[in-house]
Amino acid sequence: MTPSTRSATTRRPAQRASGTGAHPGARTPPRPSGVRPVQAGGAHRDRARATPAPGPYLAVLATAFLCYAALGSVLRILPHYVPAYLGGGPVGIGLAVGAPALSAIVARPLGGRAADRRGPLAVLIAGAIVMAAGAPVALVHDLPALLASRLAVGAGEGLMMSASALWLLRLGGEQRRGRSIGHVGLANYGGLVAGPLLAIAVGGEHHPDTVFLAGIVLPLAAVAVVLAARPPDAGPARAHRRPRLREVLGWTLRPGLGLMLVNMGYAALISFGAGALAANGAGGGSLVVPIFAAVVILARGAGGGLPDRFGPERMLVACCPAAAAGLLGVALLGVTGPALAAVALLAAGQAMAVPALGAVALRRAPGEAQGATAGLFFAWFDAGVGLGGPVAGVAAHVTDASGALLVAGALVALAPALVARRH
Repeated sequence: MTPSTRSATTRRPAQRASGTGAHPGARTPPRPSGVRPVQAGGAHRDRARATPAPGPYLAVLATAFLCYAALGSVLRILPHYVPAYLGGGPVGIGLAVGAPALSAIVARPLGGRAADRRGPLAVLIAGAIVMAAGAPVALVHDLPALLASRLAVGAGEGLMMSASALWLLRLGGEQRRGRSIGHVGLANYGGLVAGPLLAIAVGGEHHPDTVFLAGIVLPLAAVAVVLAARPPDAGPARAHRRPRLREVLGWTLRPGLGLMLVNMGYAALISFGAGALAANGAGGGSLVVPIFAAVVILARGAGGGLPDRFGPERMLVACCPAAAAGLLGVALLGVTGPALAAVALLAAGQAMAVPALGAVALRRAPGEAQGATAGLFFAWFDAGVGLGGPVAGVAAHVTDASGALLVAGALVALAPALVARRH
């Protein structure tokens, strides 16, 4: 072997170790110690090991909260506004209340995929603007105009929710997926509690135009908050290959079906919980929804990280039977205190079930597909609300209000079996 050949031989391993395909003689600047190349979603995986900064995370939560407060403020006046101002009946009320879910179930998956490609900032702002643009259509004071407004607001909310879910997942890190998913719901319930209070403060049913104007101002305020805070991780994820829809559906199908069953319990409680308490001789029917919302907010705020700590499957085995037992208690108990405690048990079970199911759905999703996965997963949330009411209604027609809750409890108890690991 000649000296020149020997020299070339000793150079080749060094070139390969540098990770470049440059020709001999090309120089690669040394990489600083501790710095690794960024792959698709890698930056977000690296940050999972560190505690996220609270400021940016809270800014995204506040943005989602303001959008949900806009939704809740209008929702508060609809049962009175539709018959008193528009001459609508129960069907009109039901359509006005449920219309946002119809458009959101389509917008959520689209918004999640768009957030992966364009970044959560752009999609969140677009969703909030669509919500603000849809609200003034209701000022026409016509039932078709109101329904059009509600559909537009629902589409905007679907985009906003998917984008905020992806952003919280990025900021929270890979090891806190359950907590991040749960905090999306925390903003949801918080806004749906604060929104009605705001509606009452500005005149409520007696000044519906003021409430509709609040539905414009609050989403625009959300845009101002996120633009002022400028949280990091707002851009698109870098990816060599975007997962196909079939892959995303495979990740979300079983946990999504579980979410649908869990939400059927919520829909049954909202529809027939107060009626069951009254039929059994218990009081407190007007407290069912406030207690449910308050317990969900407290449980998500204090225990949102439990699915990440103990494992989502273990949490589901505990919290879904607890939620089913809560429905059983509401259906059968005739004493006010224990019956309302059963409502709280149901709320605590559902509060932990949703982030646990979300953690299962996101387990196999790479960083560049978390928005699409979260968006499709939360579409099952709307499916549960949309189907839960009719299913409970049929059960109540065949039996009574308590029978509807018992059927819903049986469905909730089935959710853990859908997401059990396959060996």
